Amino acid sequence: MARNLLHLSLTPLLGLSLLGCPGDDTGKDDTGDSGTDTDTGDSGTDTSETGDTGETGDTGDTADTADTADTADTADTGDTAATPMFEVLVDDADIAEVTDVAVAGVDGVYVVGIDSAGDGGIWWVEADGSGVLAVATDFSLTQPTGIALSEDGNTLYVSDLAPASPTGAMNGAVYSLPSGGGTLTEVGTADQIDLPGDVVVIPGGGGLYVSGFDADGEPTIFIVNSGVTVGVAGGSLTDPTALAVSPDGTWLFVLDSLAADWGASILAFELPDYNESELASGFDVAFPGGVGTDGASVWYSKLGDPGLLEAAADGSGFSVVDTTGLMELPAGVAVGADQVYVTESAHDVGADLYLYSF
Repeated sequence: MARNLLHLSLTPLLGLSLLGCPGDDTGKDDTGDSGTDTDTGDSGTDTSETGDTGETGDTGDTADTADTADTADTADTGDTAATPMFEVLVDDADIAEVTDVAVAGVDGVYVVGIDSAGDGGIWWVEADGSGVLAVATDFSLTQPTGIALSEDGNTLYVSDLAPASPTGAMNGAVYSLPSGGGTLTEVGTADQIDLPGDVVVIPGGGGLYVSGFDADGEPTIFIVNSGVTVGVAGGSLTDPTALAVSPDGTWLFVLDSLAADWGASILAFELPDYNESELASGFDVAFPGGVGTDGASVWYSKLGDPGLLEAAADGSGFSVVDTTGLMELPAGVAVGADQVYVTESAHDVGADLYLYSF
């Protein structure tokens, strides 16, 4: 059920140009030629001049008012066909809540969450929402919070808060599995990352970013790539959960549920030096929250109405995206081509996945 959105923005609006407005030359000039050339003596011979009244065909210059056919440019208001839309994409009885989503090109998305029996699962969703396929539900995902897809599309990565580490000193694990389904493999974070909240792929083969805590409880963004190292720790980080990386790998965006005095923040880290700035703050999130980016904009979920907001990646302004009130506990966010996907983590809402098209 698609609904039109009210799309407000604090960034400057583009002005509308009036195309094809007729000029002052309504043809009067030429109609003056209309044959007050009544040189009657000439009348037969100069009839070609009364052909000058063909110049009143120049009042065909009022065909300049056919320029008002340029108001067919108001067919440009056919551009209203491109009005941003927010809609329910998936409502599947077998899925109880969805915590995160990863886009797989134009074909569809992968989502991770909890099924109707209370077990963790991963599902493939067709781009138009017409089909939902369980990729994996036969293993012990207990509280999955993040999902990412490798750049070649062959491997899925999932973060899960709940599994006990081998020593029992920490909780949580990060797994990989084939994108077509298969066996979970722990990627080497056990006993090194506590409570992993989200996982994203670093562009260009740099491995993974994972949010969580170190052995001393320090909030940290880790790099997992043939081992586990620290990307950034401390600072404004308090409870980092959702992550997003710009496609060119120059920015890392972190949704931290407690970084602001009275709520969550979107923290922006300029890479490779992790220079920190704050993009948005003072809002509440449903765990684990969500953030996504295409490099130009950053979309993030929040509690209340609206449930999805867009911020310019350079911090210059933001837009209200969802004013429909459809979402109750919006969580994961992922960005595709002119589309943003938002997951629903509430058990009792009649939707699993929303789609915003712009």
